Amino acid sequence: MIHRRALLGSALAAPFISLLPRAACASTWPSAGPIRLVVAQGGGGNADVVARILVEALEPVLGQSIVVENNGTASGMRATEDVSTAAPDGYTLLVGTSSQLVHNIALFDPLPVDIETTLRGVAMINKVPMVMCVPKDSPDADLAALTARILANPSGFQFGSGPAGTTTHISGALFLQRIGAEGVVHIPYPRSPEAMVDLVAGRLNFVFDPSLTAIGQVQGDAVRPMGVSAPVRLPALADVPTMAEAGLPGFVSQTWNTISAPAGTPDDIVMTLNDRINEIVQSDAMRSQLESLASIVPPAKTPEQVDSYYALQRETWIPVVRGTGVRRDG
Repeated sequence: MIHRRALLGSALAAPFISLLPRAACASTWPSAGPIRLVVAQGGGGNADVVARILVEALEPVLGQSIVVENNGTASGMRATEDVSTAAPDGYTLLVGTSSQLVHNIALFDPLPVDIETTLRGVAMINKVPMVMCVPKDSPDADLAALTARILANPSGFQFGSGPAGTTTHISGALFLQRIGAEGVVHIPYPRSPEAMVDLVAGRLNFVFDPSLTAIGQVQGDAVRPMGVSAPVRLPALADVPTMAEAGLPGFVSQTWNTISAPAGTPDDIVMTLNDRINEIVQSDAMRSQLESLASIVPPAKTPEQVDSYYALQRETWIPVVRGTGVRRDG
């Protein structure tokens, strides 16, 4: 009888015991070891630059090292899968951008992982418009002149971007759709900085590059900016007109950088991250640094507001991306 009672007690206790590791993990986080911050692109790109700026400020606040891991395979889908299927313990996070959390939903058929249910928003960092750039010795003084030449001979033009389906690609495809040009050659690169290298060398006719990485080339007179795809001019690029001012009304296209986590990550961990990241990003020093890189720092968002932002972006952009006809396989 005693033996049976002991077995019964053990059986009843087992489910509660199984919960202890996660509860203990949540209460002691992040003391168990380094945090992985997965970036769904190669080094030197917009999200990578922002991730490393954030990590430098966040590590001392959390008292734990943060390891940035770059994986741009399959337009960032492999990185998104990695985080979606990771243990929801706060030790694996994603730098979530428009390319990975919105565009890929429209691009991949079938979608390898249900991004909308396997990830949750943690915090907003910044927004990054695109800058349309041409070689510095381009014969086109403005967007109207470039558009006229493209329409006269579409097949004679080449534009470059990061991997297919990323914001740099979708922005270019949307531009061509808006002006009614068919036949322009698209050349995707493993990393968007590589497209900029070829533009500077005169091997491409135009690129849409994130303002955060394009600003160095623009300020160094290595390229000529045609316009920035933001609603208003950027203070750091005050001389560059918006695409609307340049002659393409309503053309707004931007990526953004957020932090996402596996869907089951405990609320207390998510809230701790949200509080710390918001404090850092909204500080005068960080805001100044990000704005000097021609990006926009929006007001702080709660995790729930980040999720709502994802939902609104998907509602707005998935039909646009599908309308470009761009597709990817697995």
